[in-house]
Amino acid sequence: MERFYFTFADPDFYDDIGRWRCDPGDPRFTRVRKGPVPLPYAEGWTRSGTGIWTLCRPEDRPLPDQGWKLHIAVTPDTFEPLLHTVADVCRRWRAPFKFLSRYEYAWLVNAKYAARSGSGKGIAVYPADEHESVALAAELAERTRGTEGPRILSDARVGDTVVHARYGAFVRRYCRDERGRVRQAMTGGDGRPVPDPRTVPFKAPDFVSVPSLFRPPPRSRDGGDRLPYRIDKALHFSNGGGVYLASEGASGSGRRVVLKEARPYAGLDLVGGDAVRRAAREYEALRALSGLPGFPEVYDRFTWQSHVFTSMEYIRGTTLQEWSAANHPYLLRPDPFAPPAPAEAKDYRERIEAVLEQVAQAVEAAWEHGYAIGDLHPGNIMVSPEGEATLIDLEACVPLGEHRPFPGAPGFSDVRRQGRDGDEYGLRLLELSCYLPLTPLLRLDPAKLTPFLAAAREMFDLSAEWAERIRRTFVGTGTPDAAPAPDPVPATTGRAAGAPPAASGHLDGALGFEGWAGQVVEGFRASMSEERTDRLFPCDPTGFSLSPVSLATGSAGVLWSLLGTDGVYEPGLVRRIAEWTLANARGATDRPHCGLYDSELGAGYALWRAGWPDHARWCVDAALAKDRSGCGSGVFGGTAGIFLAVAAMAGGPDPIVERAEAERIGAELADRAHGLAARPHSSDGGPGAAHGLMHGLAGIGLAAHRYGVLADDPSAVDTARELVERELAAYVRCTDGSLQYNEQGRRTLAYLEEGSCGTALAVAELGRRDGWRPRGASVPDLMRALGPELMVQAGLFRGRAGFLAGLAQLARDGHGASADPLVRRHADRLGLHELRPNGRGLHYPGSGNFRISGDLRTGGAGVLTGVAFATGRRDDWLPGLF
Repeated sequence: MERFYFTFADPDFYDDIGRWRCDPGDPRFTRVRKGPVPLPYAEGWTRSGTGIWTLCRPEDRPLPDQGWKLHIAVTPDTFEPLLHTVADVCRRWRAPFKFLSRYEYAWLVNAKYAARSGSGKGIAVYPADEHESVALAAELAERTRGTEGPRILSDARVGDTVVHARYGAFVRRYCRDERGRVRQAMTGGDGRPVPDPRTVPFKAPDFVSVPSLFRPPPRSRDGGDRLPYRIDKALHFSNGGGVYLASEGASGSGRRVVLKEARPYAGLDLVGGDAVRRAAREYEALRALSGLPGFPEVYDRFTWQSHVFTSMEYIRGTTLQEWSAANHPYLLRPDPFAPPAPAEAKDYRERIEAVLEQVAQAVEAAWEHGYAIGDLHPGNIMVSPEGEATLIDLEACVPLGEHRPFPGAPGFSDVRRQGRDGDEYGLRLLELSCYLPLTPLLRLDPAKLTPFLAAAREMFDLSAEWAERIRRTFVGTGTPDAAPAPDPVPATTGRAAGAPPAASGHLDGALGFEGWAGQVVEGFRASMSEERTDRLFPCDPTGFSLSPVSLATGSAGVLWSLLGTDGVYEPGLVRRIAEWTLANARGATDRPHCGLYDSELGAGYALWRAGWPDHARWCVDAALAKDRSGCGSGVFGGTAGIFLAVAAMAGGPDPIVERAEAERIGAELADRAHGLAARPHSSDGGPGAAHGLMHGLAGIGLAAHRYGVLADDPSAVDTARELVERELAAYVRCTDGSLQYNEQGRRTLAYLEEGSCGTALAVAELGRRDGWRPRGASVPDLMRALGPELMVQAGLFRGRAGFLAGLAQLARDGHGASADPLVRRHADRLGLHELRPNGRGLHYPGSGNFRISGDLRTGGAGVLTGVAFATGRRDDWLPGLF
């Protein structure tokens, strides 16, 4: 859901939602009003646009820094009349206000997957002071009384109206929280900047008193407004409401159930329905289908505090997505260094076929009872410990012949298909995803179906008839506007299940590294947007909150990938990227980011490596001039990364940083590292400590160790070892014998950014000095997590390219016997992630596989860098580190 706003403006790349202009021909939005919102000009007022907003204010009245702002909750139907009412009131009061610039944005902020904290915010008012806030709120409440709308969860509601209030910043400022992360800021009670959170539920800052108009009415003391269930655990939240594990009765003495909450006027779908309407339709469908195998029983439906709740059967087990990940032989097996035995692949195939057959029977039973499921994907299917499948979350389930309310999950749905046709499509893609969970890539490049089917057949000895059934459904024989047919599915090669597939793309004799890399560079060239100032190349959504020239998600990361890679250096292209980087670094210095991967510092590092020392020095000086007292200690955006960068740039034949500056920052890092080590030992590293190479203790320990060796400081070396020990205290032993980071008990991670890969690199480097080894852990223990043939993402920080490069680095550190076969394994599978849409070069998907990315952290630049290092085409790969 955090990527939701970034998937509208461009079908291929993540992009700023403010650039979205709904295409009148888009079949998803036929019932959504579109176009710019007109508002008559008022003399003496200015108007300016930022993102999805238009700000109006009197020419002689700037915005106050902060205060009690008012938000008016809108729906697509009420937005226009409410805007005219609010504008009339604000112009009489001469109070600045802003509103959504386009009609489609009024749907967007209320959509099912919109951010809960911003739900319904269509108009904002900025009073001069608290007195004016209260008076304006009272008048607006009276003028809008009777208008219905969603409740804004981050705000205090004024009575039962659409007017809400929250204390916070009026102008955009930044500060850092206790973990060093950049947050939007306001001034605290002591005059210093503090984070300005949009918390749910509403909570006023401690340093302000809440006016009586903004306080909720007292609750009844007789217990009459108590929920008739005890909430035991929140399972999921969306803008439409929560899903909870609960027990019947206020005391929780009854049976366990699942409660689904539906908020009125929120969680809008594409046919105009809100969460309450979908809850009613889901309840009707469940009543019709309850008692059939594969569907939960529904017990009750009731309203509490205006929200609608549905009580239904609690299904034990895990989602099919989780079940598949826990049982897939190409993910976890007793010996991760050996390919799965044919018997292991056969066992999984037989078990998943049994589950999928149950799902298919349940869907067919729904058809017989007059319903289409509408949203089939692995997260909407529960698998019990006994292997029984149950379909859950039937919000998209509608009578046959009706349009489903939203398109369905990416990778399992085609917006053009409805009813049985849509369900059949979902079933076939669900089937493929249980063997190869890369189906979201088919929307970006339909030709990927052929290699996907071939890989699944090779891995699991599946029949040609199986592949043809999926191909035929995907092509949509007889379906108007069907996707073009991919190439015929090749016959089996005769290899046994578990045998490696044919070499892909960049390593085969026909293409070779230079040909492959040239296509990646062509992809960079085709996707460049030199006229823009917010990004040069397509990037991860996180890139829009960082400097556009950063190493992680900005132009410097692509520049880095081209520098030092044999066979791809093009002076003209490098110069264009460098000039754009310098020009746009000057416009981004107001951001507080000052780290190696999130700021101009990384851009300076890349420009220095490119042989542009004067330009590099400007970027580095700009970053080092910022206040870093509140930044974190990690490599990505904190002191560890800053030290690693300046230490490098203070040496060599052309230094651009004074050695004394590098020594001062190194001493600062050592002090921070000592402080972290002095905190009480706990599995989470203590307050303010994260984990992993890029953000946490492993990276801080590695940087502190390098400082200790450079400065001949034994205490820093000892502290570095302590931090790496604490990193490993948060790791658990998995069923394949590997050590992986246990992320708050939710999942285990093995990535370069966070998990076994990055920590293995730190342990290996620290171990080169005096033969040190951490207690209860070793590099081979961590390496056992780095060989899965099946990986969802391709990127450097959290994907296959990171494993490729990390294993190649470990091979150089003396672990080649184990690492080299895994490098070849990842190289063989890399072709599964390649995209060639519209013949515009070679690309790779970013996080989530929903859009293409070119950046170092998640996309093509990281893949190019990782492969180049792993194949001996470059000497270093991870800026500042390796």
